[in-house]
Amino acid sequence: MQRIVTIAISVAIAAAAFFAGSLLSGVVHTLIRVILPLPSVTVSGEDLITTATYLLGASIIIFGLVSLFNRAPVFKDARRTAIQIFAWGAAWGSGSLALFFMSASVFPHQLLVGAFLIGVLLFIIGYAVFGKDHTTPIFGRAFAVVGALFKLLLKPLSLLAILVTIAPLIAAFMYVKSQDFRDAVAEFRIQQNVSVDGDWMTVPVNTQTQLLQPIMIRMEPGNDSFLLVLERAGRLYRMGYPDNGTKELLIDFADQVGEVNLENGALGFDFDPRFGDGENDFVYLYFTSFTPDAQTNYLSRFDLSAGDADAILATQYDLMAIGRPPTQYHNAGHVEFGPDNMLYLAIGELDIADSHQTIDTTLAGGIFRIDVMNQGGEVSRPISRQPENGVTQGYSIPLDNPYADREDVLGEFFAHGLRNPFRFAFDPANASIWLGEVGSTVWEEVNVIESGKNYQFPYVEGRESTTVPKPDTVEGAEQGPVYTYRHTAYDRSVIGGIVYRGSRWPDLDGKYLFGDNYSGTFWAIPAVNEPTGTVETLGQATKYAQRGFTSLIQTPDDRILITVMGSSSSPNGAIVELVRKDAGSEASIGGGGAAAGVAEGTLSSAAIRESYITNCARCHGVDGYADGPDADMLEEAGARPGSFHSDEFASRSRDHVRTAIVGGGEAVGMSGLMPPWEGVLTDEEIDAITDYIMSMREEESED
Repeated sequence: MQRIVTIAISVAIAAAAFFAGSLLSGVVHTLIRVILPLPSVTVSGEDLITTATYLLGASIIIFGLVSLFNRAPVFKDARRTAIQIFAWGAAWGSGSLALFFMSASVFPHQLLVGAFLIGVLLFIIGYAVFGKDHTTPIFGRAFAVVGALFKLLLKPLSLLAILVTIAPLIAAFMYVKSQDFRDAVAEFRIQQNVSVDGDWMTVPVNTQTQLLQPIMIRMEPGNDSFLLVLERAGRLYRMGYPDNGTKELLIDFADQVGEVNLENGALGFDFDPRFGDGENDFVYLYFTSFTPDAQTNYLSRFDLSAGDADAILATQYDLMAIGRPPTQYHNAGHVEFGPDNMLYLAIGELDIADSHQTIDTTLAGGIFRIDVMNQGGEVSRPISRQPENGVTQGYSIPLDNPYADREDVLGEFFAHGLRNPFRFAFDPANASIWLGEVGSTVWEEVNVIESGKNYQFPYVEGRESTTVPKPDTVEGAEQGPVYTYRHTAYDRSVIGGIVYRGSRWPDLDGKYLFGDNYSGTFWAIPAVNEPTGTVETLGQATKYAQRGFTSLIQTPDDRILITVMGSSSSPNGAIVELVRKDAGSEASIGGGGAAAGVAEGTLSSAAIRESYITNCARCHGVDGYADGPDADMLEEAGARPGSFHSDEFASRSRDHVRTAIVGGGEAVGMSGLMPPWEGVLTDEEIDAITDYIMSMREEESED
């Protein structure tokens, strides 16, 4: 019993030290920077829990081991208390070191250092107040513990405890000073935190046909022998299923798409519900048309029965043409007909702040529902209101849309208050709509979309209020997400998937499958419209960081197919199938062969710029002026991204810039909100982006 009490008291002191350390972390950080230029880090609630878990877990283990060899109460005498302080150092060191290497959370050095010092002080105070030697004054008992610590210094176990205690400090010093050490740590952390140990794997389907950034696929209605593949640059192809090497170009609208960067390009498509009747063989495409000076987003219809690719292109009919700033972000892009034969379209907030929480000015930040069949009568009515920044035509407003009876709003709105709802899907069992909502700098969401609901962006993200004030008048009933996950360096861009209803994989039946584009991880949750905090990890794709997967579909034969974009400079994109590992790769429709890709060669200047824009411009801006769409939010978090044209940047070396890209902001004494790119980008890309950024400074000097 005495041992349990000693362990409990010691762990309670460790917990109190952790709490006090979190409160005083700012003061401690100021003191640390006098010795070592470590960055200030923003610690989330989840990071606090993770840190506490590592620290207190190590404390329980170490204090438990010490109690096996020393039965005396912790405050029996000065020597016993000194032993427990050495044990606390070993617990603190091992817990901190495990957090540093094993966790994807930020490393809160200021909190941990403060917790260690406060813990030592609490043990000393504990003996001074509760020590058994009542003949010695309180201050005398405190000094007695300090004396006992010095007397124990040369004991072998004390030396071991000291070594473990200072190990995290040595690691932090090496991380700041040594490029090789940073590289080794980054590689190890990625292996621990990005590699996914799931029961599922992906197997290539396009074993004969090369694809250049496939962004979405669908089975051709009425013909299960063909897949239609939309490539991001603006081309729609028909290929065999299973892949037989055929790739027939159906539509080439790449000239309209223009430059493809960031979140632009061809984004989504679907077939008319009447497809195959000989009169309505229409496909509806949502894409961006970009030049450096202007951007327009289109929802267009093409007639696939018109003949060859040129003839089909000539049938283009634009149902929506929405003007927007040429910043290229937050276009969303999913197009899907529901079981009600209405077309549903996901459009992001288009980087138009004035569109937030509005339903009367522009078609942005929501899910839109239209009747392309123009049924009229008791089903739909004509368009009565045009967006301020665009033109709409050729469809009707369903009368059961939530705002169809109001003339002061755009009747196309089905749900709003969304930031970038990139992919959604209908549950075949009940027609509920499951959506992946791409967040900003903190949260990713999974939402179930319902008619007339307001999903609260931008005044709420995840389940937390932001610094944006809530409008005085809120249109629609407010609704929160079903599932959220916080950004790490690796999980940061949700891709909505499908609700699987099928017999091929019974253990996935009735689950919503989705994942993250950056880390390539796939997850599953029960397709039940109730908030949940847990997911089932399935597996991982083979490409990451916006070269990863972009869509999931379920085929008529109950297979799960996924598009993996790959590089924009080489046709190494893939269609893969998700299969159980114990079924083997032969269970895939692809038969276990390799994807018919082309290895990337030397990066062209266009590819380098594309890589910079894709991975860096959200914060640093397209041209490096620190004016990306996330810059203001980062500034509110105390981590305004740097301008590559500033005087401050002019003093930084190439090695400094490369180190920041490889190891993240923490590697150069800056904010941990800049993630490490080691293991996500290749060494060649990192070198190329480094030189590209340095060239911005050189251009500034020439000016």
